[in-house]
Amino acid sequence: GAWSSVPKTALKGLLRKGVPHEHRKEVWCSVLGVPERMKASPSSYAEILVQARQEIPYKTSEEIERDLQRTFPNHRRFRQAAGQAELRNVLSAYAHHAPRVQYCQGINFIAALLLIVLEEEELSFWALVSSVETLGVERYYTEGMTLLRADMRTLGTLLERKCPKVARRFAAVGVDLTSICSEWFITWYAKCMPISTTLRVWDAMFYEGFKVLFRVAVGIFKLVEADILKCTNFEDVMEQAKDWPRRMVNHNELLKTSFKGVPGLRRQDLLQVRDDALCHVEREDEEQKRRHQDVRERQALERAAREAAKAAESKQQSVATGGAVLATAL
Repeated sequence: GAWSSVPKTALKGLLRKGVPHEHRKEVWCSVLGVPERMKASPSSYAEILVQARQEIPYKTSEEIERDLQRTFPNHRRFRQAAGQAELRNVLSAYAHHAPRVQYCQGINFIAALLLIVLEEEELSFWALVSSVETLGVERYYTEGMTLLRADMRTLGTLLERKCPKVARRFAAVGVDLTSICSEWFITWYAKCMPISTTLRVWDAMFYEGFKVLFRVAVGIFKLVEADILKCTNFEDVMEQAKDWPRRMVNHNELLKTSFKGVPGLRRQDLLQVRDDALCHVEREDEEQKRRHQDVRERQALERAAREAAKAAESKQQSVATGGAVLATAL
């Protein structure tokens, strides 16, 4: 398909309105540049899969295996051994392709939804590779989840500007957005929203990028604002929070609220807030690393002091014993 040749503004409008399911495979592959990526790769998917089976750590394979049963267990594709085998292969190949990530919970839902739509292992693998790079979210899944933590701070800032009543209520009852929204971002909404709604979000997201993750989060909070404002304590919020994205059955309403209801969300402004948040998180990590180093050094000094005291005591006892023996001999 020549979707990428459609004028940008027209394509953005079309994708926000939603792609008919029968065209989704073609459109996603085109927008993500999957055919070009397959051609440019020095290794074929089959070769990557062979290497993955030989080289990825046993611990990674074990984590993937454990999550196969938990990934869309009610979907007919993954109730069957063949569907689980496809998912295992895509996740294993990705673990080999992205050694800094290997495997992280959340990627399983993304890979599974790609398999549901694209229906082919190879296309799903390359679409996973392309989409992680297009969105620029690899650091959601690396050790420390630095970018994910930064994006939770960024979302907090955004909420203060675009949905201030919700932000104030969360602050008043002591709710950290990470406890609610980290799953939304790490699975690109695949685990927490109805699949039909997630597909609509991905239609826009694969073209417009990571900004859509933020727009949709603010859209959800706007739609459930009245319910949030009825919550009087931390427990109330946390009890209801899982239901908020699940209630987004009306995808037209969510997309309309996320785009038209959140005006003035410019990419460059969002990137500025994100950069500041990232600096803050990285500074926190450095300070924590320094504190851990200080503790280790203090423990080492204390251990050395104890050992020196023990050695001195032992020497003293030895001298005393030696003196006693000498006195007896005399």
